[in-house]
Amino acid sequence: MNAALERFVLRRPIVAIAAFLHLAGVLGTRPLVPLYATELGIGPSEIGVLVALFAVLPLFLSLGAGRWLDVYGSRPMLLSGTLLAGLGLMLPDLLAGRAGLYASQVVTGSASTLFVLAAQRSIGSQSSDAMSRERNVAVFSLGVALASLAGPVPAGFIAERFSFETAFLLLGGVTLLSLPVCSALAKDRPAPAETGGTRPAGNPLHVLGYNPYMGRAFLISALILMAKDMYIAFFPLYAASAGLSAGAIGLIIGLHNGGGVVMRLALLPLVKAFGKNRVVLSSILLGGMLFLVLPVVEGVVLLTLASLGIGMALGLGQPLSISTTIALSPSDKLGHVLGVRLGFNRLTQAVAPLGFSAALLMTGIAGIFVLVGAVLCLGATRLGIPDEQSS
Repeated sequence: MNAALERFVLRRPIVAIAAFLHLAGVLGTRPLVPLYATELGIGPSEIGVLVALFAVLPLFLSLGAGRWLDVYGSRPMLLSGTLLAGLGLMLPDLLAGRAGLYASQVVTGSASTLFVLAAQRSIGSQSSDAMSRERNVAVFSLGVALASLAGPVPAGFIAERFSFETAFLLLGGVTLLSLPVCSALAKDRPAPAETGGTRPAGNPLHVLGYNPYMGRAFLISALILMAKDMYIAFFPLYAASAGLSAGAIGLIIGLHNGGGVVMRLALLPLVKAFGKNRVVLSSILLGGMLFLVLPVVEGVVLLTLASLGIGMALGLGQPLSISTTIALSPSDKLGHVLGVRLGFNRLTQAVAPLGFSAALLMTGIAGIFVLVGAVLCLGATRLGIPDEQSS
């Protein structure tokens, strides 16, 4: 095995392992945020603002970060993003009260965005053909899905047994475990001939001109992330109002995320059998229908099954939206395109909680789920991308 091929084979699991450790800490705290905020006396409407803070600064960072990656490579950003995210998660323990929680959301959201962007560029830049790209994204997304399962389950029980502050502190330590893994990655700074120097800043929307379906790929990703964020932000409050404990809520959310793990394993066979476009749109439609059902079901078992189904549906669409964006992008502008895509995602994550929090005053939490379901179902009818474009 020559050096280039060996590096190609070995880096993929390393990126997935680094993502697992980094995101197990970050995603483990996500369902704790609304519960801890409630303990601090923060109401449901303000919780929407708190959730939006996770995405506000990353909205601006990701645009320039993508260009930076195309010039300097992924490894430095993976390391710095992990260090800052781990420290950011520890802030609620180091700085008590609202200030620590708000600061944690800003720092962790920004740092984790940089990490995810660098990881996506790392796996996309060395995919030699359509099938290797799907395989690399599938392995990476499996690491992400496993993190979303491994983080929330113990986090809820730690918060219940000790305190929310202790849970944030320990999960920050888990994220920092990703540092030595990221250090093992080979340097991947592109050669000067490949980068053509640092590109001047301009209108980020010009990336939509790289392919007529680029905008649809961005919208698919934004829709799925919006749905996941609204579930994480409001399901804990909905379940708590039904009398469930923090540990039980963490377990249900872990199973919800576990559904994504299952579907990641089935991703490649489904794409081969039905085509990428049909799988993506079907997953969005199914997720929307389950959101519509969620306010109707009662009891722990039915809430768990609905949550698991939503996790399985949304777990298919997100990795496929990543691979579609990579396929539609010029190879020398991959970091820039992924940065704009991630900025668009963060814009959605910043605006959606604020809008849905306003709607909360009129509809209640159950109405939020209905609105999310309706948006997903509508999107499933409008966002098709021919398979020949995304392969």
